[in-house]
Amino acid sequence: MRITFVINASSVDAVETLRQEIERLRGEGHEVHPHLTFEGGDAHRLAYRAAATGSALIVAAGGDGTINEVVNGLHDYFAEVGSGAAGSGGVEHPCLGIIPLGTANDLASALGIPDELPGAVDAAVNGAVVESDIATVNGRCFINVSTGGFGAEATEEISSEIKRTLGPLAYVITGVKKFVSLESSPARFSGDEPIYEGPFLLFAVGNSRQTGGGNLLTPRADLTDGLLDVCIVREMPRMEFLTLLPDLRAGNHLEHDGVIYRRLRTLLVESEEALSVNADGEPLRERRFEYGISPHRLRLMTPRHSLTAAP
Repeated sequence: MRITFVINASSVDAVETLRQEIERLRGEGHEVHPHLTFEGGDAHRLAYRAAATGSALIVAAGGDGTINEVVNGLHDYFAEVGSGAAGSGGVEHPCLGIIPLGTANDLASALGIPDELPGAVDAAVNGAVVESDIATVNGRCFINVSTGGFGAEATEEISSEIKRTLGPLAYVITGVKKFVSLESSPARFSGDEPIYEGPFLLFAVGNSRQTGGGNLLTPRADLTDGLLDVCIVREMPRMEFLTLLPDLRAGNHLEHDGVIYRRLRTLLVESEEALSVNADGEPLRERRFEYGISPHRLRLMTPRHSLTAAP
């Protein structure tokens, strides 16, 4: 099998172990092509080229941002050659494997992909194929979760250097700083019908379940159901929000009076002022956000024991 690895070059500590795994795969008869990324856009370009030149499996080795770029590169290829899981002529599109080398690794965690490299490589090469939805916001793809308000602002302020130095603790420290200056933002949320108009503290649009280092904001999300899970936290007193935070992390917030939870095919978020939003950790700033599900699907490699759908 022809396999392309798209490896985030900042994951230097894992390169030697990855090299050993690649040699092992070659010894098993696979044709393996490793490529390092050095700047934004590299992973997108490498994924597109790998798909176009016949790789059966493309492995994103990095964090959620690297995975997002690879997904966007694959989606551009799918859109060019045909829809569904197979392109023109019925040829199957390549699969996406994931090696979690980032700070949060939320998608990999939700899928049950092991943190240790040999196990992650095995899941990528020998795991089960899931036909996953690809979510979109303003024409950009994401496969995990998009957040706005409190969570997005906290994520936006974490530099790559801080992530490398502090790891997951970076999300905690930045979240505490944002909580001290917590402010709501006004917006209008609508699907096929109006959902909510007024001040909110945060919202999440989930194709998968967790974001921000393990926060289960959209705990009922299912990668395969063709729906977006939408969670909106309305404005509330600071101390009430503080007591809600543990439930937001654990996914126990759905019955809270200040939380709105919907499952939709499309979502429109509109605001008079620009909002900070991210999609798989990648920042966006606009006054209008149109969310949907792409007609193209992704053949995602998961561990054979993985439960991709929420109970």
